[in-house]
Amino acid sequence: MQSWIHVLEWRATSRADVPALVDDRGTRLSYGELLDLVDRRAGGWAAAGVRPADTVAVLARNSADFLVQLLALERAGAVPALLNWRLSDRELADLVALVQPVAVVADAEFVSLAEAAAPDLPVRVAIGSAEGWVPATALDAPPPPRPWEQLRSDSVMALVHTSGTTGRPKAIPLVHGSLIRAVSASAIEIGDQVAGSAHLQVMPLFHLGGLGQAMQCLLTAGTLHLIEAFQPATVIDLIERERIEFATLAPSMVDALVAEIRGRPAPPDLASLRELQYGSAPITPASLSAALPALGCRFRQIYGCTESQSMIALLAPEDHQPGSPRLATAGQVAFGWDVRVVDGSGAELPPGEPGELHIHGDSLVPGYWRDPGSTAAAFTDDGWYRTGDVVSLSADRYVTVHERVTDMIITGGENVYPAEVEAVLAGHPAVAEVAVIGVPDPRWGEGVHAVVVPAGGAVGDAALSAELTGWARERLAHFKCPQEVEFAGRLPRTATGKVLRRELRAARSGVPA
Repeated sequence: MQSWIHVLEWRATSRADVPALVDDRGTRLSYGELLDLVDRRAGGWAAAGVRPADTVAVLARNSADFLVQLLALERAGAVPALLNWRLSDRELADLVALVQPVAVVADAEFVSLAEAAAPDLPVRVAIGSAEGWVPATALDAPPPPRPWEQLRSDSVMALVHTSGTTGRPKAIPLVHGSLIRAVSASAIEIGDQVAGSAHLQVMPLFHLGGLGQAMQCLLTAGTLHLIEAFQPATVIDLIERERIEFATLAPSMVDALVAEIRGRPAPPDLASLRELQYGSAPITPASLSAALPALGCRFRQIYGCTESQSMIALLAPEDHQPGSPRLATAGQVAFGWDVRVVDGSGAELPPGEPGELHIHGDSLVPGYWRDPGSTAAAFTDDGWYRTGDVVSLSADRYVTVHERVTDMIITGGENVYPAEVEAVLAGHPAVAEVAVIGVPDPRWGEGVHAVVVPAGGAVGDAALSAELTGWARERLAHFKCPQEVEFAGRLPRTATGKVLRRELRAARSGVPA
């Protein structure tokens, strides 16, 4: 049997004194201390009435406490549901209804958000101090019996979520054994992550990108430095002070670090840095040319999705050279994946021909949580996952991503699905039609841009633009809201009535579709 509790016990036995977790709240735990704390917190959850297979919502920033609670809930046999604190209370309420938690643990600053989204939960635990909530430090009791019968390789370790292309939330069950295999393959690929290696975790732990890298650090007995929010100066100082060796960032974060370094009167000492991994979008040749000398380390691109629980492809450091033709790709298909590129009828296409990427492998999630309809739509009858990405595959298995079938927008590392934003804007009485697209943004990679056809006699002006933006902000997380609202007399459509988003994007860029 394999689970992350087995991993923690192994590391607490073999590397008891190695620092495991360090955060900017002042927490510092060795592997031995981490296991002891996880056992006691698990006992507290059991004493509070949480039972094996129960779901517990987690609403917190990156911290040692986040991972302690995650592991303690797993140790108690429960399923932590990791929620995005950037969502609005309405969105969170939809997620709560989906995952049906029996309890919630939240940072003190998110208590009011949690109360609005889940007002009736009998067990409410605060990381910090909050009136009417149980302090997380009070979860301290002898550990429950080890749930070996429930906690197996194929057990669900956590739920993460996605809004999907329809705007309706979907929960994705991460599986213990699959994620262990996935991060093991990544660790083998990197090779020099060893006990005590210093890792920096900036990406949010409620996303697989952040959580997977954190668990990889624990698997290799590294020291994980967690920070609550990305600030370029803070990150540079931390790398220099703590001799950080490995980090995972979004490409826009890499650009911000380079700007911070260039703005300093003296260059920082970043000699400890070995490798930066990035995902969510390719890095541009210009960004890479600036980053290589500024940061002085290897770069590795990871291409994957939450449903894959791991990298589908990776672009190795040797391909990260200015002028390399590989930079235009998402990398080479990773070990353990069968991939195929198909046309609209499902027929497999030859190398070089663009079509939708389908994947199949042991790390693939079994389906969406309690959602057979979405599962049937996303998976083929023979078990392949439809990624929704239009790609071409070279003869040597390099993947080039041409566009996303779903037209998903990636802004600051967060996924935004146009249908979700469009559904909200369409509810405003002054909107007759709306289409949402991603546009280049120098800070966030992509920005959310809405093209609106006004209804009736509505005037498309600055006042209406501000009104629509405010309407969206009342109903959506701010990162999903349009940065700009453009007005048009009509939306370009196909003969079957589908909006031609590529024409809207082309009109913005000036490049023909």
